Amino acid sequence: MKEKIVERHIRKYLIDKGWKIKKAPKRIGEHGVDIHAWHPKWRRLLFIEVKGGSGKHKHQELHSAFYNVLGQIISRMDIQGNHPKKGRIYAIGIPHEWLRVYKNKVKKMKYAWRLLKLRVFLVKKNGEVIEKPYSRMLKE
Repeated sequence: MKEKIVERHIRKYLIDKGWKIKKAPKRIGEHGVDIHAWHPKWRRLLFIEVKGGSGKHKHQELHSAFYNVLGQIISRMDIQGNHPKKGRIYAIGIPHEWLRVYKNKVKKMKYAWRLLKLRVFLVKKNGEVIEKPYSRMLKE
């Protein structure tokens, strides 16, 4: 599933949940977080880095995307990152079919994953979005 499709489904999901999208989709070559949203009721900012595949080198892009998305979201984190007393949430968005591989990688870096506390948005082929807290990636 291509990155733009993953991003489009996550944006729709967030709007349906009451989030206000603060940033339009990035243009080619534009820097910054992929999705930047605000929830007026919860008074939280949400920053999501999204990855998807091109379909050319499925195995290679799946594995390299994991490290790319982590590096990108970490580089955007503010002091104390996902600390519960701060008004921001950092997350990644990926195709659902990447879940098994990502869980295996997360389980090899349990300590770092607990520090990052990244939320994960998984997009199925039918457009359904599943939201998982960081702790669910360490279980199951």
